This record gives sequence, structure tokens and C-alpha cells, in this order.
Amino acid sequence: MLLKLLADENIPKKLVTFLRQYGVDVTRLQDLGIRGISDRELANIANELERIVLTRDADFTVPSLLSLIRYGVIYISYQPSKNEIQRLAERIASMANQLEPKPGLLVIIEHEYIEIYD
Repeated sequence: MLLKLLADENIPKKLVTFLRQYGVDVTRLQDLGIRGISDRELANIANELERIVLTRDADFTVPSLLSLIRYGVIYISYQPSKNEIQRLAERIASMANQLEPKPGLLVIIEHEYIEIYD
């Protein structure tokens, strides 16, 4: 299955570029002309577009917000350095076949490991 992501504003453009190079379907909020929206608005847009939220915002790991999202959340828990961005994109792309978008899906990407809750 092709992973379809909606990148929050806090996701580096370079990460999105690398993800696209690895065949991941990513739309940035900025590509849609959207900036400065609430978490709930982001959740609604992700649901409408049938996309998993890709974010660095820990609010999306809270059950009350996570429960609003139909296709799941990938949360990057650290600030990747410029040297780490390509490796991070590889890690996300390699998960693509393992993830089944669904309500309650939460993927937490730590510096050294990845946790998947579904």
C-alpha cells in the first residue's frame, strides 16, 4: 500500500522532498495554501484527504486529539539535524508496507527506534 501523508507545518521541507524521492505520497499544508491552523482543523483536513498526519507536535499523541483522526498519526519526537533528514525519510519510507491507515494508529519515531501502536 502506498502511504499517504499530510505533513504538518513543522515538518522540514527537505524531509518531504526525500520522502517523495522514496515514493511516499506526501502533501504539505503549505502546498494547499494553509498556514497557522488549529490541531482540530489539521485533523479535519487529514480526514477529508484520507491521509495520515505527519507531525512533530506532541499534541497529536494525546488520545482526545488522536481519536479525531481517521487514518492515524506519525509523530517525530525529535528535531532531526540536517545530516539526519535523509535517514529519517528512509526510516519512514521503509515502514510504508507495514502500516495500515486506521483510527487510533500512532507511530512514534524516536531517535533510535520506532514504536507502532494500533
